[in-house]
Amino acid sequence: MLLRWYRKCIANGGMLVLGVLTVIIRYASFGYGVALNRRVVTPALSRLFLLLCGIRVRRLGPLAAGEGSVCYFFNHNSNLDIFLIPVLGLPNTRAIITEGIKSILPLHLCNLGIDVLYIPDSHKTQERIAFFQRVSADLRAGKYSVICSPEGRHEFKRGIAPMNRGVFHMAMAGECPVQLLYFDIPEECDPLEGVDLRSGQVTVRSLGMVETTDWTVERLPDQIDGIRQRYLAAFRAANPEARCK
Repeated sequence: MLLRWYRKCIANGGMLVLGVLTVIIRYASFGYGVALNRRVVTPALSRLFLLLCGIRVRRLGPLAAGEGSVCYFFNHNSNLDIFLIPVLGLPNTRAIITEGIKSILPLHLCNLGIDVLYIPDSHKTQERIAFFQRVSADLRAGKYSVICSPEGRHEFKRGIAPMNRGVFHMAMAGECPVQLLYFDIPEECDPLEGVDLRSGQVTVRSLGMVETTDWTVERLPDQIDGIRQRYLAAFRAANPEARCK
């Protein structure tokens, strides 16, 4: 019981410390500190907080795609992802986060510190369309890369959730490749929607790069299904006893 309390304090306190520190760096430097936060501060502190909870992160395969804008996809079914994404330290990459997170102060501060892109909620149709159009234009212009989950906002579970079309349209319109990242989180250390972090080893690996140059609106459902099948195959290989459709 004491150990669980300690880990919850690390998770909640860690987010608050990280948020306050990165916000100070960003605004004290008039925005120039955002790059420092993304490449140094958040990766180092996130890795430290995970280590304090007994969680080690191993990276397998190339996770960066070289020059030009990239759209990084990752499977998202655990609150542990909050720490895993910063640990990657992806260069010039902005995370796409649901705007509902703004209500959680420590997370909102962290997101301000690294200048995330808040996506409007699903019921705000016109705002979401305008958001994807703006980000697609920035990707075509090579202003930055993005990291997001094609599963979108959903109830966390052991598996791979259905995928939303929006980010696929964005990648296609942005004319940038998609780098598939798989977060392999063992069940014994997976808090799902909680903050009860438990010790173990998490592996982040590449499932490969997907070019979008030949994507079309008509073929997009097949592209979406093909990518989801790759994530399902990775999940089943890591969790042979689990049933996931």
